[in-house]
Amino acid sequence: MQRRKIPCFVVILILLSRIGAQAQEKLVLTIEQSVHYALEKNPEIRMAEKELDKARAGVWETASNLLPQINGYANLQHAWDIQQQTIPNFLKPMLGPLADMIPELKGMPDYVTMSFGMENTLVYGATLTQPLFLGGAGWSGVQMANAGKRAAEQNLEAKRQNLILQTASVFYASLLAQELVAVQEKALDQAQANLEVVTKKYNVGAASGFDKMRAEVEAANLKPQVISARNNLQTAKTGLRTTLGLARQTEIEVQGALRFEEDDFAARGLDDFLKAALQARPEILAMREQLQISSKGVTVARSSFMPKLFFQTDYSYMSMKNDLKFRQDDFSKGFTSAFSLQIPIFTSFKNSKQYQKARLDQKIMLDTEKLVYDGIVADAEVSYNKFQEARQKYMAAKETVDLAQEALRMANLMYAEGANTQLDVLSSQLALNQARLNYVSSLHEYQIARYQIRKAVGGLKSVL
Repeated sequence: MQRRKIPCFVVILILLSRIGAQAQEKLVLTIEQSVHYALEKNPEIRMAEKELDKARAGVWETASNLLPQINGYANLQHAWDIQQQTIPNFLKPMLGPLADMIPELKGMPDYVTMSFGMENTLVYGATLTQPLFLGGAGWSGVQMANAGKRAAEQNLEAKRQNLILQTASVFYASLLAQELVAVQEKALDQAQANLEVVTKKYNVGAASGFDKMRAEVEAANLKPQVISARNNLQTAKTGLRTTLGLARQTEIEVQGALRFEEDDFAARGLDDFLKAALQARPEILAMREQLQISSKGVTVARSSFMPKLFFQTDYSYMSMKNDLKFRQDDFSKGFTSAFSLQIPIFTSFKNSKQYQKARLDQKIMLDTEKLVYDGIVADAEVSYNKFQEARQKYMAAKETVDLAQEALRMANLMYAEGANTQLDVLSSQLALNQARLNYVSSLHEYQIARYQIRKAVGGLKSVL
């Protein structure tokens, strides 16, 4: 059997068509995937993580001030002009009793000029320095660094929870827009079905031209609403795409459902809720760490008035020559240890002003704590009331949809039997459409309120 050869350009066209088809595939997103994308790519999260890494490095940097420091050194010094000094001639008085025997002693000068050192001096060695007392600055600095690390951890947690809430908001906004498109399309289908019924009755003389006209107007009025709903869906998807950091040309489709789930927060009282918010909210925990930092900053500033004690050991080798031909045998060893006490006496008011600034920073932080405290209480109370409101609105909207559906069914049945007018049918359709819109919106509002109420107490760790 002879095989037919496929032209090369045909193969290329097939491959290009498959690549194009794959490029047009939609990215289906669930709420879990959306949050994962956001946490992975959001630049604020990346920045907060780097700030945490810096704070962790700062702990070790500060702790190093309490540990011994060892430094090696080497120093080569060349004297272009060796210094000379004039000193008394000690030999002349010492040999004075021998003047009669050595006549030359009378000619000896009373002072002689001598040179000290040689042209080249090479010194190398190592120095160990151990702080013994820093006036409280050392350990307070370590405590400040640890508090800064914990504050950075809480700031990262706050940004994570904010991003989860933001992502949930744009995701469920897209899901809401998708549901509203379905509601408006269903309303348009019902209006067109009603128009067909009225048209048939009009053709047999059972309905007036006015009834037919009203049915046509109702169907025509719903078409722009469907168009607006579809455009709102695209806008919502653009917002979701932007939040997740996806490319503009990426086609996305949200997958999920707006549904009601009973929540444990519904049974909690407001006072208990506020207490939980003040205990676990990342912002208040970070503020407490900032307060500790400002308090320890006062201790560090106060330490500038205190004496400081250091222990130092030096181990070195030194050689002096008039040329640069140093050999190991030319060096002499030196090994010394010392305690060094530093006592600040006058620093041109620098220390006092630093202490004053530290005290002011502490007072500013106390005022800031009050602002953060009041803001968290207000946010928690609003979130709690919003959650209760959304829950009650859902309960009312659910009952309204059932009643509106039954009212429309009865209106259609009665109109078919001639027991009511077309106006009754249109009014029932409008009421049902509004009830469905309210129902979907209440589900969306309730779901977002569940996220907000958890963020208000610092408990929004993942998707619901």
